[in-house]
Amino acid sequence: MAQLLRLRAAGELRTAHVRLVADAVGVHIRTVWTWLAQAEGTGSPEKPERRRFRVTEEVIEVLADYQGNVKRAHERLVEMAVAAGERPPGLTTLHDAIARDLDPGFMAGLREGIPAARGFDPAFQRPAVARNQVWEGDHKQAETVVMMPDGKPAKVWVTWFEDRGTGYVMGWAVTAGSAHRGSVLAAVRASVLREAPYGPPGGLPHLVRVDGGADFLSKTVRRAFGLLGVPVHQVRSARHKGGVERLNRTSMTRFFADLPRYTKAPRLDHRRRLGDTDPPLMFEEFVRLLGEWVHQHNTEHVIERTGMTPLEAWQADPTEIRPEPSASELRAFMLESDHRPRKITSHGWSSTAAPICPRTGWAGSGSRSVCAGCRTTPTRSTSTPSAATATWPGLPQQRGQRGTAGQGAPRTRRAQPGPATRPETLRRAPTGTPPAVHPARGARARCAYDRAGGPRRT
Repeated sequence: MAQLLRLRAAGELRTAHVRLVADAVGVHIRTVWTWLAQAEGTGSPEKPERRRFRVTEEVIEVLADYQGNVKRAHERLVEMAVAAGERPPGLTTLHDAIARDLDPGFMAGLREGIPAARGFDPAFQRPAVARNQVWEGDHKQAETVVMMPDGKPAKVWVTWFEDRGTGYVMGWAVTAGSAHRGSVLAAVRASVLREAPYGPPGGLPHLVRVDGGADFLSKTVRRAFGLLGVPVHQVRSARHKGGVERLNRTSMTRFFADLPRYTKAPRLDHRRRLGDTDPPLMFEEFVRLLGEWVHQHNTEHVIERTGMTPLEAWQADPTEIRPEPSASELRAFMLESDHRPRKITSHGWSSTAAPICPRTGWAGSGSRSVCAGCRTTPTRSTSTPSAATATWPGLPQQRGQRGTAGQGAPRTRRAQPGPATRPETLRRAPTGTPPAVHPARGARARCAYDRAGGPRRT
């Protein structure tokens, strides 16, 4: 239009010029003549704005008076237009103008208040970080029902940590019943170790980002991270740890939805869901399938943010990895303690009123018991624990909670005695039980059974 206006001002404009512009933009020649006339009338070669209804301050005040109710605001605008002798806007026109000129967050604030408007605030993208710079951890309840070894159906929880820089799932743990601080420690152990079957990614992170869950903020978990030299940052909202939240939603659509007895399956009526009659998975089978899916996610799933799989992104990052502690040191860091001093005597160390042997963890039945081996025999289960009750030795486990099975966790392992182990229930040994050497005192000092020349009252 600017060139045609110059030709018109110089008196050199011809129909051939107008036809050339019409062929170039793909419109009729009369349309170009109309545009030229409008440009001469406005004095600008720019396309004039379309005449339409727009939201003004007066319309916004009416919407605020009626708390964002567009229907009632339209009725009020019609009354005002009729009183002023003007043509009122239509309801559809008002809806279109609001959708075009006002933000959804503004309308949500008018309807429900400022907290609802904040839900539409833009979430700023965090800057890219190197591997092991930031980890994000969370619990996720599996949206399926599994069958426990005791024949009872139960839901399980998955606890995992994801590296924010590469998207790699560092480690995970499965807990039957409800997740607890032992689940967090089992997932941390699987995330830190680099030896088989955990690695090659691993090591210590520079920061761990979690929400306000009581398990992640417990004294035991904070103490374990403190001994590892890893600070823990609590975020105020779930969107501030969007990496692991994205992993939770991905597991819903790519893993849990394909399992039998999926609890979010379409409803057949108000009681039944699709697949309710299917046999549930066994707990061990669920753990195996989850491990396969995590491996596939780490090695085959391409993340749009990096354009690589998590494993490829990890291997391509040249950032130095903080060395992790040994397996024995890591186990010691994750033992739970009540931080009370224990006095070790010739009878062992004492918890409440029952002496406990420092090597075997056996406790006496009274305050005067000398050796658990000479007077009493602890009641120990001879059955092998199943995978559903497998947990790492020394991890805290609350009453009424089932065990935790993690990535590469042994399925049959008995918890070792330690400060967090309860004294086991004791029963009297049968009469005539041969005396035992106290393991803490050695072969030179026999127990009270021998010194007294036979049984005596205790």
